[in-house]
Amino acid sequence: MEIQYKVDINPSYEWSEQAKDLNISHRELEVLALVVEGYKNKEIAQILKINHQSVKNHLQHLFKKLNVKNNTQAYIIALNMNLIKMRGTMPGYKDVPVTEITADSFIEHFRKMISGEIRVEKFSEKDKQWLKVWLKEHGIDPFKW
Repeated sequence: MEIQYKVDINPSYEWSEQAKDLNISHRELEVLALVVEGYKNKEIAQILKINHQSVKNHLQHLFKKLNVKNNTQAYIIALNMNLIKMRGTMPGYKDVPVTEITADSFIEHFRKMISGEIRVEKFSEKDKQWLKVWLKEHGIDPFKW
């Protein structure tokens, strides 16, 4: 069974003080949401009807604002800041409940990613190490329960 992820921009993100302080745009979050869903930059450009280079620019601006280096790190920060919400779906399985991943379930989800219980494409060992450091910097020990 393959789980697919659907990413939504949290409608209340624009009232978030952090988002205001960082001047994060709706378009930057749209691009990030599509990246997390697995679309390539050229596909995102077609979906949003913008130039391919604009997709890259939006991502680079968002990376700079969030102080991250890649899509995975941006996704983690955006999820933690409650800027985006994720839902896991299983195509073809209508009776299987959809799992929503929000800031509230953030730690448990990433603990499973770090431990390998959940396998996420493009989540490298380097990303795992960065996540462990980031969680510790924020006073979170995902392995202490």
